Amino acid sequence: MGAAPLVVEVFVCFLLVLLLLHRHGNIFTSHPAVTASVLIAWFFSFVIVFIVPMDVSNTNFDQCVENCPINITINNGDCADCRRPASYLPQTVLEYFWNIVFWSSQLLTWAILPLLSSYVVAGEFTIRGKIKQSLIENAVIYGTLGALFGVLLIYIVASRNLSMDAIRVLCITASNTWGLLVLIFLMGYGLVQVPRAMWEKGNYSDTLTKRRFDVGKIKIELEEANEKLDMIIEEVRHINRIVSRSSELRPLVNIIIDKCPSLQSEDLANVDYDDYATRRDDNTISRSSLVTVHAKVKSTHANVHRCQVVWERTVNESLNLEDWIKMANTDMRGLSIQEKLNYISRVYVLPWYYKAIALLAAQVSLVIVWSEMLFSVKKPTLSICALVVKHIHSPAVIEVVCFLLISYMCLCAYYTIFKMRIFNYYYMAPAHQTDDYSLLFAATVLSRLTTPLSLNFLSLVHVDPRYNAELQTAFTTIMGSFEVIPFIAKGFNVYYPILIAIIGLATLFKLGSRCMAFLGFQMFVADDDVSLDMVEEGKALLSRERRLRERSETRQDNITRLREPRPAESHKVQSKSRDSTFDSDRARLLDSEEYDPTSSAIMSELNNTNQRKTSNKKPSGKQSLFDDV
Repeated sequence: MGAAPLVVEVFVCFLLVLLLLHRHGNIFTSHPAVTASVLIAWFFSFVIVFIVPMDVSNTNFDQCVENCPINITINNGDCADCRRPASYLPQTVLEYFWNIVFWSSQLLTWAILPLLSSYVVAGEFTIRGKIKQSLIENAVIYGTLGALFGVLLIYIVASRNLSMDAIRVLCITASNTWGLLVLIFLMGYGLVQVPRAMWEKGNYSDTLTKRRFDVGKIKIELEEANEKLDMIIEEVRHINRIVSRSSELRPLVNIIIDKCPSLQSEDLANVDYDDYATRRDDNTISRSSLVTVHAKVKSTHANVHRCQVVWERTVNESLNLEDWIKMANTDMRGLSIQEKLNYISRVYVLPWYYKAIALLAAQVSLVIVWSEMLFSVKKPTLSICALVVKHIHSPAVIEVVCFLLISYMCLCAYYTIFKMRIFNYYYMAPAHQTDDYSLLFAATVLSRLTTPLSLNFLSLVHVDPRYNAELQTAFTTIMGSFEVIPFIAKGFNVYYPILIAIIGLATLFKLGSRCMAFLGFQMFVADDDVSLDMVEEGKALLSRERRLRERSETRQDNITRLREPRPAESHKVQSKSRDSTFDSDRARLLDSEEYDPTSSAIMSELNNTNQRKTSNKKPSGKQSLFDDV
């Protein structure tokens, strides 16, 4: 019975991670190595929300059995006063699982994922060349970091005479410390931003204002991406002209041309090389320069496509918000039942639902911040999370409460990873528009947060040997504690919660956005003139887009009416008015307000009608002797 819940939880977590990965990336078109690595890294980062509560309930049960009085009847090795959890597993099984999670995450975050990140952005033309370039780039970075860590490790070992087991715990502690420093900023931001995002989602007016700002911002990014793509295309055209057909670099140039967008690549691929018989190879063109151009073509083309998709999604969301706001100002009388239900859900139910979720999330954030500030106090216990878990005796309830708490902590920390953006190098775009490099970068950060987040949660609920020597979970058995490094053990518990509170207050007052806007970055600030101008520009773009879509719909309706069969009339009337029918159709189209001479559909309809008219005309001139008769 104990293994069944674990198998179900692991399977459910795997499916959820697979859906999340496919939402941002594309598991069918991405490189198989990238998909497998990201899937494993994300899976280990999300599965802790199921395994940590199980570890806590199992530890409480084992401790209850050890403290069972002798005079209490024991059934099947269990104390009568202790309830065995339905998901109970031996501690050795959980220790084996935590070993797999930790060492797999370390291997991914420090070796596999960095190598793959360099591999996917490499401009080399062969697999061997990409691997070589990836190894060289990572050897420089991680070689330097490894040398510094090795010197520090030798110093600590020599000064404290540590055993091999203590050295292992020291390495784990150092890795967890780095992850905790990253967790401070991510969770401090998410604890405030998650409730705020839910509250703003329930306020259509504020959400529409931000969407209009996003529309103007994305429009600028799209134009800049297209300009950059045009520059790259001109550079490729220049290379194509100066590299001769007999040059050894010609196959590489052809590969670059194939990666160009179809409209630009057609004229490049169909160049008549005989026109450039007097052409000579430019000495500035080398394999390394082609590698650089190849990398630019791949990244720029992907960026343009992503901007186009994000533009369409943002415009659709903004237009829907405008429709919902107009719906709230209309009268419900005269609507059908389905329209009334849609009206009630959009105007009344959803806004209050999001606001209720926001209030609940804000309360949980306050509880977690309070517990983070005071979890280092052992007696009396001031951490709210620890008090709640301590006074619950049902294993099932303990697992549910721990599941909800750690799930919310993961949501706040991971929300920041999926929402932040580092220029065009890292951007988690929806609708399968996230590139492989961004997926790998997110997987790297998530892998570094897996064990620190678990350690932080166990400290909040005081299921840790530092706060209760009798509670030794399978996680702490493998990971150890901070006691190996004195300055971390003494000072980190003081500065860690203070930093979380500082980051949370800075997020609450939007200090980060204001600083970024002051430095010239396009960040939304409600009382900033530049942001207000961008909102007005986005509003104008949305109005223009709505008019274009309405005209397109009207044009399609006109074309559909033209293609509909006309009512049958007498043969005599049809034969007389065949030419006039064509003229009336042309006149009706030309007089229409929605007529667009560049519309391919309308021009095709007119040409077809003209052909029918010409084919039905009687030939002029005498064809035989009896024509006059």
